[in-house]
Amino acid sequence: MNMIVIDGQLKGSFRGFKNRDTIFEFSSGGKKKWKQTEYKYLYHYAYMPRAKVVQEGSRYVLYVEGLSDSVEVRPA
Repeated sequence: MNMIVIDGQLKGSFRGFKNRDTIFEFSSGGKKKWKQTEYKYLYHYAYMPRAKVVQEGSRYVLYVEGLSDSVEVRPA
């Protein structure tokens, strides 16, 4: 069963998925910072886009509004 962990806006400028060191920070909520855990590169610029982290089984996945792709993350 999938569960939304955090749903809100990313803080500042979003520039897509880069590497395993990329940190995504939500502007409010519980677990604010998430770190990309898989290698995936996708450039997309947006300022404070809506996003959510969904727990899918034992992994967490970040979905960003306007992108058809997602990326695996973990709390940072």
